Amino acid sequence: MKPLVIKFAWPLPLLLLLLLPPKLQGNYWDFGEYELNPEVRDFIREYESTGPTKPPTVKRIIEMITIGDQPFNDYDYCNTELRTKQIHYKGRCYPEHYIAGVPYGELVKACDGEEVQCKNGVKSCRRSMNLIEGVRCVLETGQQMTNCTYKTILMIGYPVVSCQWDEETKIFIPDHIYNMSLPK
Repeated sequence: MKPLVIKFAWPLPLLLLLLLPPKLQGNYWDFGEYELNPEVRDFIREYESTGPTKPPTVKRIIEMITIGDQPFNDYDYCNTELRTKQIHYKGRCYPEHYIAGVPYGELVKACDGEEVQCKNGVKSCRRSMNLIEGVRCVLETGQQMTNCTYKTILMIGYPVVSCQWDEETKIFIPDHIYNMSLPK
């Protein structure tokens, strides 16, 4: 016959486990995250997220597709501009990126241009009726944002853009340059 102490010893650890406070389940507030600058916080959230990225603001679109402060003719233009403007997709390099050499107001007119076939599975694009100068940045080496190396190609052509509706201005605005078709 077994002693009574051993026979009933197993429920004591189980009882102690039941007395422990429950673990947090699901999402919980990380108050340290709110001490960050809002732009840094949004960047970290987008970089670490697993779902789709949030749509860029008009300010961000303008920054991504128009020329910056650096002159176009610099051989290292794409490397410095894409790093400075932080143009990437969740830390990965874009294989190709176009930057227009005109003010954004001029590029908005492209949304009224003729409808053309897009690449990369986008259903509808518009081609501008005006020739513009631009830069085509083509990825040469690297996969992560920190080690991307781009080749800078100066171009003159008709920008092919995708457009989105802007609720503030109530007009279609270009949100991405997919190509620059060359004049015939």
